[in-house]
Parts: sequence; structure tokens; C-alpha cells
Amino acid sequence: MNPIDCNCDIMGYDWLSGSLHLVNENQTICSSASLKPLRDKHLLEFNTNEFCSVNITLICLVSLVVVCLILVTALGYHNRWQLRYRLFLVRLAAIGYKEMREAREHNDYEFDLNIIFYDEDEEWIRDHLRPAMDERLPQFQRNVFGDEDLVLRMHYLDSVDYVVSHSYKTVVVLSRASVSDRWFMLKFRTAMDHVSDTGTEFVVVVFLEDIPDEEIPFLARLYLSDGRPYVYWTGR
Repeated sequence: MNPIDCNCDIMGYDWLSGSLHLVNENQTICSSASLKPLRDKHLLEFNTNEFCSVNITLICLVSLVVVCLILVTALGYHNRWQLRYRLFLVRLAAIGYKEMREAREHNDYEFDLNIIFYDEDEEWIRDHLRPAMDERLPQFQRNVFGDEDLVLRMHYLDSVDYVVSHSYKTVVVLSRASVSDRWFMLKFRTAMDHVSDTGTEFVVVVFLEDIPDEEIPFLARLYLSDGRPYVYWTGR
């Protein structure tokens, strides 16, 4: 007997794919170290095109699965707020509303209040919100008003995230102008992400004016539909 290891390592031998004449071919068999279907079979039964060729079907199937996963991930990320809203409705229907509680004490936070507002609303903040806070919340002295009070020596978005996560409460002031500003909505989203991550109710939204339904962005709709606190500040 003349056993040979019949595997794809010998594909480089041209005599396997051409006409081959063996002396004592019945005694030339594949060894036990060969590919499983070829063990103890005659060498001439080893068809390299059958056992060692690239599986095009498998490659196409794997590629299709990868592309589908990428598309599903991209769609999920693009519609993440809509998905959160749907999940909230399902959870609300299944287990009802569960009140969120503070995870830490007030004094554990670096800042008392973080006020997020649009630049054009700064005059209203100065003339109305600040005096009201001084009168009704005199104990809140460690406050952050807008971008001017953000932490220095940090990138802008890093500083926004830091202040949001280290503030006892965050007040988001909404106006018709603010909901159209990309940077303002990004800060609002940062606050909402922190609410979702920590499971605490620390954000309060203040509406300065009536905003038509068609102008309210989905993020604000999601906030309101989630039963979270908001205030409508009238002219009085």
C-alpha cells in the first residue's frame, strides 16, 4: 500500500488536474490524515475542484448577512428615538408608569442647576429666569447658565456632557427659534441620553411660547410623551 495525504495542501501539483497514470493505482490510496470523505479512497478519486475550490455560495451568503447587519444597524441608529418611543409605549402598556427616583443626594452634585437655552433667548433668561431663581431658589448658588459657564479646558461637547452629568437638575428652555438650532437640540439630546442612561428625572423643560405641533422636533415629542415634567412660562 502507498498511502498519501489527500488534502488541499497538494493542490499545487499539476498532475492532480491533468491526465495521470499510476502504477499499481489500486494500491495508491488516501491516508487516514486525508480529508474525511477521501480517507481510504483511491488517489484518483481526489478531485481538487470538488474538495478544494472556493465555495462561492458560502461567500455570497456571508457577504449578504454582513450587508444586512450593517443596514439594520444603520437604520436602527437613524431611527433610535422612534424605536425608544415605541419601546416606551410597549413598556407602558405592559408594566405601567414607574416613577424614577434620584440616584444621589443633592449635595453629591458639583452643580445645582444647569440652564440650557438658545443664544437669542439670553435676554429672557436675564430678565425673567434669573430673578425668579434668586427669589424662589436662593439656596441654589452653583448654577451654569448657557455656554459661557461651561467647564474650560474641555472640548465643547465634552463640557456639555460633563455639566449635564454633574448637575442636580437641568432646565431646558424651549422656544420656536431654539428647536430649529442644531447645536441646541444636540445639547437637549445629551440631557435626554443621560436621563435614559441613569433612569433619573433631573430634566425640566420650560416652554417660552406656544410651538406649533409641526415645528416641535421628535426629541421634544418623545420627552412629552414620556410623561416627564415641563412648564409653560406665560407672559405674566
